[in-house]
Amino acid sequence: MSLISENIARFKPLLHSITNIKAFSKSVRSSAMILLSITTLFLTACGGESNFSKDKIAYRHTYHPEWPKEVRNEVYGDKETFSTPRILFSAEIEWIGQTTLFSARMDGSDRRRIIPESAFSGKRMIDGRKPERSPDNRYIAMLMYGPEVGQTLELWDTKTQQFIFMSEGYGAIHFNWTNDSENVLFYINGKHYNYHVPTKKLRERPIINSNGLYLLPDGKTFLAYKKNEYWLHDFNGDVLEKVDLGINNHSTMQGLEVSPFGDYIYFKSGSTHYFINLSDPSKRITSRSISSYIFSDKKNKAITFWLIESRELMGNGQYYQDELLVEFDLNTQQTREMRLKESNIWGMGAIYNFYGVFNIKDE
Repeated sequence: MSLISENIARFKPLLHSITNIKAFSKSVRSSAMILLSITTLFLTACGGESNFSKDKIAYRHTYHPEWPKEVRNEVYGDKETFSTPRILFSAEIEWIGQTTLFSARMDGSDRRRIIPESAFSGKRMIDGRKPERSPDNRYIAMLMYGPEVGQTLELWDTKTQQFIFMSEGYGAIHFNWTNDSENVLFYINGKHYNYHVPTKKLRERPIINSNGLYLLPDGKTFLAYKKNEYWLHDFNGDVLEKVDLGINNHSTMQGLEVSPFGDYIYFKSGSTHYFINLSDPSKRITSRSISSYIFSDKKNKAITFWLIESRELMGNGQYYQDELLVEFDLNTQQTREMRLKESNIWGMGAIYNFYGVFNIKDE
């Protein structure tokens, strides 16, 4: 039976936009922290000792004893961790309150913190700018902000556990990696650059004007999207092909993504989600999903994430919100639903920033 059908009596308007989820989460966390502070002060004033602890605050997952209480860290090169495809996302641990990057298996299990919160001293991740992980999984290209230096482009080295500075400046970024994991390509200050990781050298590249730039899996072809069309360029920027999609409205091609196999692009236009087959752009698949999609680790599959009220109770006797993964088959246009594991672990609540799938294995 459908998980959505099972929960229809409780199916509140929880499938919020990303902005609403984020605003709601921060509001709840702020209220919770104020209440915690007041309670702690009251107990201290009465000569009592505060009973609050990390485990008390993390009550949301105590009803699943098999889930670990302590935060697990991702370890570079760990064979078990990297034995399966993983989802890259950002979240906060409730008792710390600092956004950082995490990864998990496709079912939400084995959640692991990638960057310790202490590494963000004096700077923070910029919301809405997608980090990109290198094909060898070692580096993550990120857009950061610090009050003293402003906006910076940096790499997180998961092996050395350090940030590597690449550049500073402003503008659309659109990180891309070459297949050998040695070069990061990005826009900054209206120009296009290549950062060579082994030598830490930055050089300017031929500009490809676009609203978003994607290096396809062949490592030689760029897809650049415009308002109503996309262009294909060779690695040096020369135009190979122009494709007009014929979708003419003011909100064309929002949130465009290219599948990891290079066979589809996805974007949203108005209230419709589009999947375009790059080998035949006249073939298009549409969906009216409430939430946006990312591509799956499997060919011809896309996934989206919903919130739904669970039948299980939290430690405080109230229902908690489950995270539901919905897989959309581009061939059959059928959906498959699955509850994500480790939902609400470590008090991280709903996850609202999914950045895509990495460590994809050959099918």
